[in-house]
Amino acid sequence: MRQQLSTMGSWPVDLRAPTVVVEQELKARGMWAFLGCFCRAVKGAPASDRISYIFDQHSGPCGHDSPKVNSEVESDEFEDKPEDRTLAVELKYLYPLLRPGFSDPEPTDPRPVQLASYHDANPDIQQQVMTLLAQTIRETGENAITKIEIEAAGQQESEFWALSWIVKKAGSPEPLDKEKRLEGYTWASAEICSPKMLAKDAKTRDRVQKVLKALMSNHRLVINGSCDTHCHLGRVDDRPYALSTLKRLATILWVSEPILRSTRDPKSPNYENIYSWGFELVKHSRLAKRLEGLDGMLSGDLVATGAHDIPDRQIARAVCGQKSVSAENLTAFREIWKRTSHEELGKLLSGDTRMHRRLGFNFSAFGLEDERARTNPRTIEFRFMEGSTDIDMVLGWLTIGATIVDVAASRSDGRFEVALGRMLQKSRKEGRETVVGRETRGDRLGRDFADLMKELGVSHDISRGFVEKITREN
Repeated sequence: MRQQLSTMGSWPVDLRAPTVVVEQELKARGMWAFLGCFCRAVKGAPASDRISYIFDQHSGPCGHDSPKVNSEVESDEFEDKPEDRTLAVELKYLYPLLRPGFSDPEPTDPRPVQLASYHDANPDIQQQVMTLLAQTIRETGENAITKIEIEAAGQQESEFWALSWIVKKAGSPEPLDKEKRLEGYTWASAEICSPKMLAKDAKTRDRVQKVLKALMSNHRLVINGSCDTHCHLGRVDDRPYALSTLKRLATILWVSEPILRSTRDPKSPNYENIYSWGFELVKHSRLAKRLEGLDGMLSGDLVATGAHDIPDRQIARAVCGQKSVSAENLTAFREIWKRTSHEELGKLLSGDTRMHRRLGFNFSAFGLEDERARTNPRTIEFRFMEGSTDIDMVLGWLTIGATIVDVAASRSDGRFEVALGRMLQKSRKEGRETVVGRETRGDRLGRDFADLMKELGVSHDISRGFVEKITREN
């Protein structure tokens, strides 16, 4: 295909959609009709419109004999503009305090150890830890406040989401065997929540990095399998993302979840979410329950008919560019795009029990099913990454989350269609075995993650640490 295209002359350098999109289209439609349309488009259409112009000249998502897909994605009353998107991070750690009268159990740790001001099991130990962490954050020039200070003033956390780092007790972290063997420590937990920050602001990364460096160097923060790192993605005006943006997010997250979740250590005591609840969307959501027992692969007219019900042209083209599509995936897409409100979609993508309400890809804030959902920010939350004291990993996770939202929010971004098509292709090969002596399971999972990051536009410098982690732990 590439040789045939090369005979037409040089490929336009500003053509945003990668070659694979064009190749899929050529396979799915008549080659010469497509090439004629391509030549006209490249000659006369603006660069930003070329790919959509080329593809939309055809009569349907799967070729000229298939039904025509709806030409418009559902109309929203507002746009999700890049400059309006925000992110925030929640970090959960264990914090050791040295009991009076004991020697430092880790004398080679260069970080200072704090002496407990109170006896074991005294709630004031928790207050001491929160106060210490908030003070360190303030010393970086950021605003910080503890949950105790908020409550003492009769205020709500929501009043500080845009203003301050909030430090409070974390629910899930607890010392496990390794920590319990360190005689002399008494343990507290800490949840450190950043303010919401503009995702596109160059200062955002620097702010988070500065705070994390100060915390890591001045406190013996510890992570184990009970600790997590969560990423919240929303809008600066506190409104929810447009419904079509959430549907596109749900669509690509549904098929990419196994690859994204491979960042978790399979040997972790929290791999099955015993300590922190961040279960799989594809297993525990209401959508997953609707699809139970549905198996088999679809091709030809069955795929074209199913794609016709999806009003997003990029999704329809990605589906139709496959030789076959699983009945489960195609039905999942159709169910997602049937929802007519944020609340309906939020419920569909959440579990029907308290334990499974907030999944690894957490849409519960839109389902409004409990008080926490009704009072939480209207964000989507990525809540399955393990805790980390590696600053680059935390910053990388924020970048990955923000990039996925960027790709989903822009209906003309060619990365969305390419990534979705690749994930559909990989999902047909989930059961493939690695060849002994040539590629380990870790190698394959790492390669799959690296491929996804490349298709989404995440740089190798950011994804490399995750790829190495996946390869090493699997």
